[in-house]
Amino acid sequence: MVSARDVYDDWYGDEDPRPLSLVRRPDLAFELIAPQDFGGAQRIADSLRAGVPVLVDLQGCDRELRGRLIDFASGLVYALEGSLQYIGRDVMLLAPDRVDVSGDDGSAVREPGFHNRV
Repeated sequence: MVSARDVYDDWYGDEDPRPLSLVRRPDLAFELIAPQDFGGAQRIADSLRAGVPVLVDLQGCDRELRGRLIDFASGLVYALEGSLQYIGRDVMLLAPDRVDVSGDDGSAVREPGFHNRV
């Protein structure tokens, strides 16, 4: 009968087992952008292209600018294969493709009518 110790000895021989090391998740920084005009779209795109998740606060924008920035952000994340989530009233999170933003659907903030810009 072969024991687990025999199998271990066959694999590792006289080597000492390697110590385990803890793996830490990398720290993740976000860029917060509160655009006052459409020029803020450039900062949003530059940050997202650099791989930095971007929080876009649209509270200070008028309705027309808010619509243009939402359309721009939608196209940007599509082109860069990223993701876009609404995390609050007039606040979007744009994440590059290498960043996985997850959570249960119940935790998302839902505001009726936010997506409708009629």
